[in-house]
Amino acid sequence: MAARTNSVDPRAQRVRAKLRDAALALAHEHPVDRLTVADIVDRAGVSRQVFYQHFRDRDDAIAYAFTVAFASSTGAIAGDPRARILALFDFAVEHRAMYRNVVPSAVTLRVVAAFRDELAPACEQIAAEGMTAVTDIAGLTPESVSRFLVGGFIEVLRSWMEDQDATDLRGRVSAALDTVRGLLGLTAATS
Repeated sequence: MAARTNSVDPRAQRVRAKLRDAALALAHEHPVDRLTVADIVDRAGVSRQVFYQHFRDRDDAIAYAFTVAFASSTGAIAGDPRARILALFDFAVEHRAMYRNVVPSAVTLRVVAAFRDELAPACEQIAAEGMTAVTDIAGLTPESVSRFLVGGFIEVLRSWMEDQDATDLRGRVSAALDTVRGLLGLTAATS
């Protein structure tokens, strides 16, 4: 990993933020596989040498940019899994062009993993809250229920992304959350 990945030096943090912001902005504008490290450093106004102090390669910078963006989209929401999930999907709606530039790229799996990682805590909370109903029905573990929920929400995102004309992601996610709530016997206030 790059030398300054977890640096507490404010200057290093500022440079890393500039590189992150440049990578995210470029991902909005161009297919990711056409982007280069040179594009990122030009946008950020730093040298290639500085770039490599922070990131291994272009994909590392882009994956980091998405990871931070996903975390920022849900960071202010505590304790409400439904609100966290909706905020994450609202971010997807707001940045649909960026997703389209990422999906066919080499960094796709890392971005999807970052999305899953941000989605997982809310799904774990929902699974834990619904374990009474799930255990009575199938004897499943909270981990398996959580993985099922994450996979289902990822499928909702994928199907929305594949439908060029779809504009209803929030509605799809709300319907999925309502279905999960009903299946797990949770009240509206719980999830």
